[in-house]
Amino acid sequence: MSIPPSSSSSSSSSSASKTMKPASRLDPSPFGRHHRERSSKDKADDFLIDDRFDFDPEECSVGNGKNCTEETERKKGVVCGDSLQRGQWQSFVCMVESIIPDDKKSMKRGRIISVFTAKEYNTTIEFYWAPFLVESNSDVHIIGDPKKRILKVDSVARHAKHWIGVDIIVFNTYVWWMSGLKIKSLWGSFANGEDGYEELDAPVAYRIGLKTWANWVDSTVNPNRTRVFFTTMSPTHQRSIDWGNKEGIKCFNETRPVAKKGHWGTGSDRRMMKAVSDIVERMKVPVAVINITQISEYRVDAHSSVYTETGGKLLTDEQKADPLHHADCIHWCLPGVPDTWNQIFFALL
Repeated sequence: MSIPPSSSSSSSSSSASKTMKPASRLDPSPFGRHHRERSSKDKADDFLIDDRFDFDPEECSVGNGKNCTEETERKKGVVCGDSLQRGQWQSFVCMVESIIPDDKKSMKRGRIISVFTAKEYNTTIEFYWAPFLVESNSDVHIIGDPKKRILKVDSVARHAKHWIGVDIIVFNTYVWWMSGLKIKSLWGSFANGEDGYEELDAPVAYRIGLKTWANWVDSTVNPNRTRVFFTTMSPTHQRSIDWGNKEGIKCFNETRPVAKKGHWGTGSDRRMMKAVSDIVERMKVPVAVINITQISEYRVDAHSSVYTETGGKLLTDEQKADPLHHADCIHWCLPGVPDTWNQIFFALL
């Protein structure tokens, strides 16, 4: 499967065009909303998240919570990746749980695994934390300094035991590779600490890591039992010059999507996109690509910006006044862009 970098969705919705329409507002819920979503409510009070802009594909029908619940009945689904993928999982849960009575659903949150259960449908939707998909020394206890992170690029074994026997699994990995530094890549054991690692350029290490993941999928997954999906990279919007705002500070105070058709900023690495395309199209097990990159590129206005948390606390007024250092232009508000990702996912389901 080839993934055109300028495509606005996965292959099943390639005819979709970018149209904006008023969007409905989702009610907050303890099942799916987390700190970024609560922060987004503050943002809504100012200007943004009544969601004046929503993706409305033409000549294409997208799913909804009821349809998805029916498709996932008596199934176990896993969403696997980093905090951006967690956002997709939270959106997924919110769309599904909104139609389920409170006494017929439950949520259990954990550091590595979080599980939403829809008892009425005998369905579980899990999030599994694996920011690189391959093993790293930052999987359990997050290492903030990317210089100290080491990846075991030849193994997914520690994670993969949680991926076996599921019915639907959605993978993603990207932003953790994009520190701007070479990736310390290790083959074999972590027993000797940093001894034996090799520093690789991010696209090279990324391709090796994806091949390791793909080999596991091809050798382990039964395609008659499990449907595999891969979400493409979520754009970051750290440089306002990318969309022509020379006076801007990252995504701070952006209130409208980019209007230029085909906009592609520096926060999306085409080399990484090509690695996904090259590897997926050679896999034996079918992998459906949820191509969210281009449609997300336009949404410079939809990040949590200064309406977010750091260290478990909302930003102070002083921190909000310093968007250069504190605006989060990586993660997205919810409700928001991840809901669109899931509309594409539901259409594929």
